[in-house]
Amino acid sequence: MVKRKFLIIFLFLLNCAPFYRLLAQSLEIWQIQGEGQSSPYVNQLATTEENVVTARGNGFFFIQTPVGRSDDNPLTSDGIMVDAPYYGQVGDIVTVTGRIWEVDGMTIFSSSNLQVTATGAGAALPAPTPLDEFLPSPLPSAVHSLERVEGMLVSFTAVACGPSNYQELVPLSASGHRLYREPGITYPGQAGLPVWDGNPELFWFDPNGLNAPNNRFISSGATVEATAVMIEAEPRFWLALPTAYTLDNEPLLRAVRPRGAEEFTVGSLNCLQLFPSASDYTLRLQKLARYINEIMRLPDILAVQEVGSLSALYDLAYYIRLQAPQASYQAFLMSGNDDIKVGFLVSSRIQQPQVTQLGASETLSSGGILHDRPPALLEALLPTNPPTPIRVLNVHMRSLIGIEGPDSGFVRNKRNQQAISVANMVQSLQQQGNLIVVGDFNAYHFTDGYVDVVNQVAGQPSLGAQYTLAAIVNPPLQKMIETLPPEERYSYIYDGNAQAIDHCLAGPMNALTLKGMEYARGNADNSLAYADNAFLPERSTDHDGLVLFVEAQNPVGLAETTASDGIRLSFQQPLPDGGPVLIQSDAGALSSLELYLPTGQLAWKKRLSGLEATAYLPAGLPAATWYGLRVISQKGEVTKVVVVKE
Repeated sequence: MVKRKFLIIFLFLLNCAPFYRLLAQSLEIWQIQGEGQSSPYVNQLATTEENVVTARGNGFFFIQTPVGRSDDNPLTSDGIMVDAPYYGQVGDIVTVTGRIWEVDGMTIFSSSNLQVTATGAGAALPAPTPLDEFLPSPLPSAVHSLERVEGMLVSFTAVACGPSNYQELVPLSASGHRLYREPGITYPGQAGLPVWDGNPELFWFDPNGLNAPNNRFISSGATVEATAVMIEAEPRFWLALPTAYTLDNEPLLRAVRPRGAEEFTVGSLNCLQLFPSASDYTLRLQKLARYINEIMRLPDILAVQEVGSLSALYDLAYYIRLQAPQASYQAFLMSGNDDIKVGFLVSSRIQQPQVTQLGASETLSSGGILHDRPPALLEALLPTNPPTPIRVLNVHMRSLIGIEGPDSGFVRNKRNQQAISVANMVQSLQQQGNLIVVGDFNAYHFTDGYVDVVNQVAGQPSLGAQYTLAAIVNPPLQKMIETLPPEERYSYIYDGNAQAIDHCLAGPMNALTLKGMEYARGNADNSLAYADNAFLPERSTDHDGLVLFVEAQNPVGLAETTASDGIRLSFQQPLPDGGPVLIQSDAGALSSLELYLPTGQLAWKKRLSGLEATAYLPAGLPAATWYGLRVISQKGEVTKVVVVKE
């Protein structure tokens, strides 16, 4: 009984403020913080006296050592977060007693048994520590350079390296330029392999983290000027909570250049899980159509990835037509082994398109399907005189997810075997010339240190990887991204780092000249908040599409358009053997297309339906200097003389 009474008395005294404070060590904030990654006083009681309240948040506040009491040690911080609400004012002087904790790498005063006593008011705030090209340091280290300002006031003028993300956070760099993914395994890497420093100078910005005005629409390239408190929200994830900020910000939207009269365009776009079952399906179609029309400028051939069904691709072609009546696309989609598929939208300008699937039955050496989304090959003719063949291979490779972690061995091996498989396809196909490989490679244009996917497919040398490159592709393909300025070499932004994972590779060309590639800017750099607006092309997906320009060395057939009785025909004149005729009717449903010899004999007939159609003339028509073309609908007809060239 005596022991029990003693215990009760001890616990009572422990919770009394004076006695509780006697058990706590008296420390300055910089002593609590220490020089390392974590506090030397973790889980110990501490009292820090007469410090300045610098900022208040929802359920927490910050205190900092007053001017004159700092140890001026560049390795220690003068600020700390207190995990409790504070109902006084910024500028108050307070004494805090509590237990020191480390939460996700950040040193804090725990809310448990916390005691906060205000002893003064109206104190001047310590001057913010400026961030610049040296702080945060661009050099990786075991202890991050921002540990020295954890919980402290900082000031900066920084550039947004990416847009507001789904959490409305923005990646920033105080160096004055945006940051890019570079070759290698993230620091500390592995011995004997390329190492990427991880861009340790990157930090994040939460506009309303301390109740400043929110902004959900910050785009890459924005200039942010702020005074803020720096915290480590997660291990090595540094977040600035502004007490005040200003913003110079505009959406980043830039269309590719118009194509020339003798040029054709080949594009590629990841459509970000375009599923008819999605609640925002119609909105997605409207935005994608607007982006393809206004920013990609209606590529003649558009390779697409992450489309859920052929009906979805038909719907996308329809919505493009609503926005651009001159556009007419034929849709091709391969079934694949996954719910997201690859395919093509092919303009009626392109002749005799045929699409086949490659590698669908290939297996991994360890068992199972190799290609979840097997490559699709488009073979077609460009409308030149004579016609020019073209081949486009559309790929969507295994993602980088899991390349580090418990499944890393499987992921790296699969990516390597996929790259070798596609390289073998390329080597076989490029013997005929005019091969273009596009798509979402889920790989950089340089090694990631584990697998060098793009250089394996292109037959280009590598800086080194865990899986060495197999010598397969010869002659090598050209990586079109390398024709761009370095600052333009990205199609996607991940963790604040601009990177290219959508690529275009080109083999030797016959009767064609490569005229460069551009990324259509409007998705990767703009906030997810734009995705809700069907009237803007911004953020139609999370990838920027690419467009390759090729110039025909043979003369391009002139387009001819004729209309009569509400029926409109568009075709090349002269019309190549097997070429397309685009038909639109405002005179009822279409019935048939007929082709007559000069003698009046019917040479060929095709049944039609609906209000529009694309009819491809058959190969091997009877020899004639010209033909009579007749299209009939329910309420009208039109005739036209056409010259058919072999």
